[in-house]
Amino acid sequence: MLKIPKFFHEILGEFQTKSSLVVIVIFVLCSGLLTGILGYDEWKELSLIKQIVTWFLFLDISGGVIANLTKGTDLFYNRSSRNRWIFIAIHIQPIILSWSMEISIHYGIIICLYTIISAAFLNLIREHSIHTLLAGSLTGIGLLIAAYYSQEIPFFASTLFIFYIFKVLFSFSVFHHRGEQSDY
Repeated sequence: MLKIPKFFHEILGEFQTKSSLVVIVIFVLCSGLLTGILGYDEWKELSLIKQIVTWFLFLDISGGVIANLTKGTDLFYNRSSRNRWIFIAIHIQPIILSWSMEISIHYGIIICLYTIISAAFLNLIREHSIHTLLAGSLTGIGLLIAAYYSQEIPFFASTLFIFYIFKVLFSFSVFHHRGEQSDY
C-alpha cells in the first residue's frame, strides 16, 4: 500500500495500491486519447482557455470513474458523511462543461441536477440493502438521459456526461468494499 499525501485524499483516499494507481493512469490515458482523437473536430476550434477547462474536466471526471472504485477512495468516503455530502455538492462539472464546449447550458443543468439529486438520495439510503440496486437503476436512467442528449451534443461532451453520471452515481455513491474495513 502506498500512503497518499493529505492534499490528494479527496481524489485517491488515504492509501492506494500500485496496481490501482496504474489502472487509473492507464484508463485516463486510453480514454483521453480515444476521446481526444474521436472528438478532435469538436474541441480543436475552442479557445485555449476553453480547451484547458475541458481537458481539466476530462482528467477529473475520467480519473474519478476509476479512482472512486478503489478500496482506498471508497473507504475514505465511507468514513465521513460530511465528505460525501461535500463531494456531491461540488460536482457541477456538467454545467462548466456546457460553457467550455459551447453547448446549451440546459443540457449541463439537467445532467447535473439529475445526478446530484440521485446521489443525495443514494447517500441518504446508504445503509439499506437495496442501495446498490437503486444506484445501478439510477445510473442506468442517467445514462439513458445522456444517450438521448448525445444526439444533439458533441461526442466529447456526451462522453464526459456519461462518465460523470457513472462516476457520481455508481463509482462514488456505492460502498463497494463493505466488509473490507481496514486500519488504514
